[in-house]
Amino acid sequence: MTKQPKVRKAHPVLHGIGLALSAILLVAVLAGTYVLSTMATIIDSFIGAPSGHYSKTEIADTKLKAEALAAEVEAEGTVLVQNNDNTLPLSADTKKVNVFGWASTAWLGGGSGSGGVNAVNTDLLAALTAYGIEYNTELTDMYKDFQPGREYIRTLNSRPEQSGRLYEPDINNTAYYTQTMLDNAKNYSDTAVVVIGRLAGESNDATKQQYKRTEKGGGIVVDDTRTMLELTTEEENLLTYIGANYAHVVVLINSTNVMELGQLETIPGVDACLIAGLSGSEAASVIPAVLWGEKEPSGRTADTWAYDLATAASYANAGLEGVGAYTDAEGLYPADGTTCGNLDAPYAYEQVSYVDYAEGIYIGYKWYETADAEGYWSNVSNEHGTGYDGVVQYPFGYGLSYTSFDWKVTDAADDGSTLTRDGDVTVKVTVTNAGDRAGKDVVQLYYTAPYITGEIEKSSVELGAFAKTKELQPGESEEVTLTVPVEKMASYDAYDANHNGFAGYELDAGDYIFTVRHDAHTVDDAEKATLTCTLPANVQYPTDGVSGSEVGNKFTGSDAIDGVSLDGSDSAQNITYLTRADFAGTFPKACTPSRAMTDNVKALNLYTADMANGYINEADEAITTGAKNGLKIEDNGKTTELGYQLGADFNDPQWDALLDQLTVDEMENLFVNGYGGLVELKSVGKARSKDADGPAQIGGFTGMGAGTGFPSSSTLAQTWNADLALQEGRTIGKQALQNGYTGWYAPATNMHRSPFNGRNYEYYSEDSLLSGVICGNTVQGANDAGVYTYVKHFICNDGESGIYRDSVYTWMTEQTLRETYLRPFRMLVEEYDAVGLMSSYNRIGAVWAGGSEALLTGILRDEWGFDGAVITDYADHHSFMNGDQALRAGSSLWMSGMMGGQLTCETGSNSYMQALRRAAKETLYMYLHVRVTNRDYAESIGDTAALRHDFKPAVLGWRHLVALIDLVAVALFALAIRGIVRDVKLYKAAKAAKAENKNA
Repeated sequence: MTKQPKVRKAHPVLHGIGLALSAILLVAVLAGTYVLSTMATIIDSFIGAPSGHYSKTEIADTKLKAEALAAEVEAEGTVLVQNNDNTLPLSADTKKVNVFGWASTAWLGGGSGSGGVNAVNTDLLAALTAYGIEYNTELTDMYKDFQPGREYIRTLNSRPEQSGRLYEPDINNTAYYTQTMLDNAKNYSDTAVVVIGRLAGESNDATKQQYKRTEKGGGIVVDDTRTMLELTTEEENLLTYIGANYAHVVVLINSTNVMELGQLETIPGVDACLIAGLSGSEAASVIPAVLWGEKEPSGRTADTWAYDLATAASYANAGLEGVGAYTDAEGLYPADGTTCGNLDAPYAYEQVSYVDYAEGIYIGYKWYETADAEGYWSNVSNEHGTGYDGVVQYPFGYGLSYTSFDWKVTDAADDGSTLTRDGDVTVKVTVTNAGDRAGKDVVQLYYTAPYITGEIEKSSVELGAFAKTKELQPGESEEVTLTVPVEKMASYDAYDANHNGFAGYELDAGDYIFTVRHDAHTVDDAEKATLTCTLPANVQYPTDGVSGSEVGNKFTGSDAIDGVSLDGSDSAQNITYLTRADFAGTFPKACTPSRAMTDNVKALNLYTADMANGYINEADEAITTGAKNGLKIEDNGKTTELGYQLGADFNDPQWDALLDQLTVDEMENLFVNGYGGLVELKSVGKARSKDADGPAQIGGFTGMGAGTGFPSSSTLAQTWNADLALQEGRTIGKQALQNGYTGWYAPATNMHRSPFNGRNYEYYSEDSLLSGVICGNTVQGANDAGVYTYVKHFICNDGESGIYRDSVYTWMTEQTLRETYLRPFRMLVEEYDAVGLMSSYNRIGAVWAGGSEALLTGILRDEWGFDGAVITDYADHHSFMNGDQALRAGSSLWMSGMMGGQLTCETGSNSYMQALRRAAKETLYMYLHVRVTNRDYAESIGDTAALRHDFKPAVLGWRHLVALIDLVAVALFALAIRGIVRDVKLYKAAKAAKAENKNA
């Protein structure tokens, strides 16, 4: 039997549907490919860069070590501020505790924003359980039912009154605290741990009111009589009850900000208090070890804790109420229709804001101690004490211990010694553990410079040096050395206040008193703990002691490079600055709510094409681009010998030949697309590289892959331990590399100008020296690992201006700027080898900090000799955070954002090309320099394991995947077309056959 041939049938409906679907898919895929191509640079920043291909074993080992180090930071950063009758450490017999306070169920590992951590994996309750301590779950379950977590945990998506909400049921409300529950708790344990928590963060300052929920599901109660940094009436009632009913009462402060805690001293029965800080993702695990004495709290306060925060000289001009609005600024940025996206809903700015740093140099202890020296507190008398004792609860540098120490000054200059301009003062102190427990101590050396009424402003005391001992066993001693260079004591005289014809850094003649102290207020009583040295004549420092460059006014009067004086003297700001000559008459009592904006300030509101044209210097020479010199800084992920040579020397003559190879497109792409990493530069062999945010956790904010969440920077500062900061920098640097990052948008060393600053947890301290030392060691540690840092925010992002941080006008004296806010950054550049900085959102005077020539060129490069890169902060609005302006002012990279940006001013002049070339060189130097540091560090310790891995691209990347999807879509479309064509042929064949049969 003959097999009949299979008759092919047409499937027009099926193939038609297939064609339609494949066409839709193809269009969608091609459109997606186009969109992805426009975002390729950003995508590369997150998933397209080469990696170091670290093994799972290496990553796991680093994680274990990082968590152990984080626990050490938390333990040493915990400050014991009250310990009546040696309540702490708790007895080993105490196996159960009642944990009171709603905040115990919402433990904070960090603040909110880029400086936070992405999760708290171990909170206090979990830590207690892991330590073998039981807690009363009846209480905990009640708190969780009352309010299951904070409603708003992201300050970048909420208002201050939302993220700052306080939750606590009243102890007298039997709907929550039933009598049975209270009786059960007393029977459960005679020990109570009370947790007080406060949250602030990026874009939201702490509020000067309390927004509370005291009933489950109830409305928000507003208390206008207390700030959120005071105890609520509910917390106060809770402490009163617990103090009266429990034998052992310990308070834990888990707060992003300094608080008012006077009630801890006045409420009977409150025994002890630990400032636990913010413990990161895991390090709360060590808190029970501190409570039970396995670990000793050796922390010291990094800020002054006052009984009443309104006594701070910055109070009136801080927080939302400290922001003024210009009266005639309609249509000026940002009151020009610009929208803020960092609240609970889009908000069109309705004002152009300003903040006055009217307190001058007198922030933190420099205010409280100087005011005390001038008798400002002499009329104070309250339940806490008289004078200073009734004003300051915990001085800067204060902390108790479970043991005791004796100090002896073993070596110091003779009383009456003469100081020399390039000399220093050294004091050696032997610290002996005189108690019966192991512990660490902190020795602090302060100086008092001669002050002449009405002349240069000076604090009555200033921290000059400090040292932390190793852990000393009972009876063990250690000698620590504290050195204060004479030049570091110089004050900046912007106005020739001492009438000697000189403006700059100088020392007045007279007696300089050096005191060994336990904190900013308490002088040790050891022999020679107070030392007086004499400077016989005025000393001036017309040049920088490190760079050798000329130093002089850059922001004041007619010397103001940016065109308007920073102190507001030529723009009718009419600011009365606090002066030691008349504290009573000049203390800032209230914010100036409004004032007119002068024309010279209006003219600088936004950058213009005319300003860019004014930058052109006809004498600038053309640059060479696209040369074929065959030079490479990397070869298949490996740094070349040339790369190391250039990274070691910014002035190496080989730079010119290398830079000549760069094309204009490459340099522009490098500058414009600074967000998320550094672009590929094929002409010199540089691979794409990734950068990530997170001062406490690399990659924790926006990254693809995150490291360990460390305790906050403010907690690290409370350790007063430079070596721990160094170790943390190395560890975060190593975890950065293991997650594919070569750059770190951190750390941050703005100042704790006010306790209400939203990002205080992300910064270190109210003191410039402590901030500089702790931050500097963190930076050096990251350098050792081979990771560059962008230390932020340069300069004066010291608060969020309520909700108005975007372009806020910030006014102060040049002395204040240099001595307080610039000093940590100067230390980083001149002492700790920082090669990357990030500028800030605010204005410095009338000009955006990221576009200030006075700041980025005049101070940073011309005075300090900085050779590294400056990146802008995230540019929400390009009209203000303008790339053209940033480039010409001295910036190196523009963080233009997720969608990139464009330069809109002239791009044809030699001056523009020279600026591009400069920016590229600075960025490449930063990129290479830390590799040299890493190589040298590994050689110095004799451990090749410390070398960063070579970063090599993956065999398959996202572009390959997109191309594969494109091919599949095209193939499916082609198959659909083929099916339609075949159907047409079959149709025609069938029609022909039918016609043939009909004819037959």
